[in-house]
Amino acid sequence: MTVRYGLALIVIAVCTLIAHIMTERVITQHQDTLEVVNLSGRQRMLSQRAALLVGKIGNTPDAEARAALIPQLDTVVTMFESAHRRLTGTGPEPGLGLAIRDLYFAGPEPLNDQVQRFIAALRAVMAAAPAGLPPDFGPARLVTDEALGSLLDRLDEMVALYQENGEEAFHTLRDLGLAALIITLLTLCAEVVVIFRPMVRQVQRQFAEITRMAERLERSNEHLEEQVRVRTAELHAAKDAAEQAHRAKSRFLSYAGHDLKQPLEAIGMFTGMLERQVAAPRGQALLRDMRSAQRSMRDLLNAILEISKLESGVVVPRVQAVALAPILDQLAAELAPAAEERGLRFSAPPTAAVVRTDPFLLERILRNFLTNALRYTETGGVLIGCRRRGGLLWVEVHDTGRGIPEADRNRIFEEFIQLDRPDRDRSEGIGLGLAIADRLARLLGHPVRVWSQEGRGSVFAVGLTPAEADPAGQTNRSRPSSLTSSTA
Repeated sequence: MTVRYGLALIVIAVCTLIAHIMTERVITQHQDTLEVVNLSGRQRMLSQRAALLVGKIGNTPDAEARAALIPQLDTVVTMFESAHRRLTGTGPEPGLGLAIRDLYFAGPEPLNDQVQRFIAALRAVMAAAPAGLPPDFGPARLVTDEALGSLLDRLDEMVALYQENGEEAFHTLRDLGLAALIITLLTLCAEVVVIFRPMVRQVQRQFAEITRMAERLERSNEHLEEQVRVRTAELHAAKDAAEQAHRAKSRFLSYAGHDLKQPLEAIGMFTGMLERQVAAPRGQALLRDMRSAQRSMRDLLNAILEISKLESGVVVPRVQAVALAPILDQLAAELAPAAEERGLRFSAPPTAAVVRTDPFLLERILRNFLTNALRYTETGGVLIGCRRRGGLLWVEVHDTGRGIPEADRNRIFEEFIQLDRPDRDRSEGIGLGLAIADRLARLLGHPVRVWSQEGRGSVFAVGLTPAEADPAGQTNRSRPSSLTSSTA
């Protein structure tokens, strides 16, 4: 089978190679034909140009005018002679083939002799031109007669002959391509009959043999039915677990994709409107909306990527002694302007506390708490501060928002859970902020607590292990009275 397949491939390769070689030969021949047609046409033009210049020289009595025409005639003669040598192969360049050479030297009156007489007559005219041509100067009369008579006719015959040869080359090329196609198709048909049909039969025989072996194995393994049932039950359990995980993943992707589409669609809408209104005053408002949608899209993507990293276990905390003051100052600098825009107070009392934690992950937890507090607070303000309780230093975020119902406090840290708020902008999030904060806190070993009272506000707190005693009076140990949220 392998030998026959190899032979078929060799046949196809040989046919392709032969077709390629023959095609290259025809193309080369055609190129030579085109060059011959070009040179012959040039000879026709140059012969008539030479006759015209000879006529001007003979009819010009002024010696200076004749002297000006002689270089032109010399150039024409040189070009005419060079083309003739290229065609006949008598010059320094290689000829264009014996067939073309024979056309110039065959017959009782070879075309080569006639061309040589024409060139010699032109040389004689140039030699006599400075002194003026006699009225019956023989070389001039020969040039005029030949250029408009027999020489022109014979050059026309050469051009027509070469054009005919070029058309035959095109027909030959087409026939070769058709022949190569037919041979290739026949070879493929032969492969189907000689190779592939036996191969299919062999596969069918092997499949039948495998079927018989399976039947024998099934009969010989009847005593293992009980073990198979146990394993089947285990497989069903594993399948159910996998399906449950798949449903959770699908739910995650579905909700995430749904909310991510909204900012993207908003960007497309604002961009389309901007293209039509960029010169209008509303253009600036549309630009602000577009930038807001872009920020929302970026925040959503970051949240999804962060929860994915936490699920995959690639986030490794680096616990160290950390001063809380720089972290709280940074958060205040970032979020205080947003609170002021909404008419809210933002407070971050100073602290000298030092705790053991990962500063970057802790900053992420506190930022999510603060963002959530600002999002659900309409009036009043937001405060972030520290207090000691039960041997831990608790960093607490207080707000004066609407509070969290008791029935919802156990599920706010789940993914995609957001309390009902009809006026909420869907671009504000997809319910991953608190879930990320809870997972980061568990990764660091920090407890998280929530206190809330409906209508008065909420407190989100994370417990940290102190690294060293705080200087007296530096730690924020009590809630400021400026907030009306519920106490812990």
